Amino acid sequence: MRFLKTFISILFIVIGLSGCKITSQLKLFQIEILKPGIFNIPKDLTVAVINRDLFKSDTCTFYYSTGYFKVQDTTLLTKRDTTIKYHSLYEMVKDTSIKYQNLSDTCVNALTTYLKEESYFKKVIPSGDSLKWLFKVAGSIESRDEMFEKTKSDVCIFLDFFYLNPTYNKYFAFPFTARANLLWTVVFKTDSLAYSYNLTDTLFFDQEQVNSYSRYKEKTLGMLLNNSSNYLGKSFGPKVIPTWTRVDRMYYNSRNIEMLKAEKLAHNQDWLKAAEIWNRETKNKNKKIAAKASYNMAVACEMEGKPDAAIDWLVKSYTYLQKNNDEHRKNCQRYVNILVNRKKEIDRLDKQMKRTMNSTEN
Repeated sequence: MRFLKTFISILFIVIGLSGCKITSQLKLFQIEILKPGIFNIPKDLTVAVINRDLFKSDTCTFYYSTGYFKVQDTTLLTKRDTTIKYHSLYEMVKDTSIKYQNLSDTCVNALTTYLKEESYFKKVIPSGDSLKWLFKVAGSIESRDEMFEKTKSDVCIFLDFFYLNPTYNKYFAFPFTARANLLWTVVFKTDSLAYSYNLTDTLFFDQEQVNSYSRYKEKTLGMLLNNSSNYLGKSFGPKVIPTWTRVDRMYYNSRNIEMLKAEKLAHNQDWLKAAEIWNRETKNKNKKIAAKASYNMAVACEMEGKPDAAIDWLVKSYTYLQKNNDEHRKNCQRYVNILVNRKKEIDRLDKQMKRTMNSTEN
């Protein structure tokens, strides 16, 4: 009798634990989605990319930090105070061989190359010397009409500010780091407003990456800065045009035979047939399987471009396991948030992919 009571107690504990482990049966996979740009620039336009350099960067001497502190004495606080106060600063090294103008040109050329390779716009006009005569005074132009007339463009993308604050020391775990601050401005021919984007980033190069530039010897720092400038220009490209990006999604797996069949179909990208099985399993008397199948139906709906239906299935999935399943509720809510944001992205994509030059909306 005692054995029977003990067995029943253990059985209830096991059942309780298995009910709580539904969230541990989530599996991660990746898909590619088309993400919109942030400026709503339609694809049938001609774009000019120009290094405007509003702040005349070459009037500043280039410095980099060694990462070491330089300690300097300051004056005594008072005549009675014999304690010396110390002020610590990073040791800075001047390098006159490096010019910000060259680095910002590299950045702009990288963006131009990226946009040309993507073949999204009708035409991309580079910021070569042929455009620099536009500015009679550095950083200015007589009028918007003159700018668009002389560039023969519909949109101008300006790099107005480019600054790198690097640390370079071969003895560090990351020998080269650079804090970057860039200001991009986008101006439309049919819009009186200008749109600015402040890009901040921190780049890290490990020992292996820095060693790959060691053959340049005294030019190693310059090559690292050039590489950073190239990356910063290219990384702005996805902000300008729609870009395919890999993102994570999750689904529930199960030992249920039908659920395993559906999972195999999903792995083969046959989402419609997988959805047929999951749809049947949403009526399973086992609420745990029904909740999993409903969640997976949401995934299938997103794969088929139906975010609204996906949200409905997530609501159903949550209702199957409302009690004592906070993690499942959070997973459902998290996915709903992703889908709501995805719907907004799809609306932006429709505008960017279908808009014509006659549209002035931005």
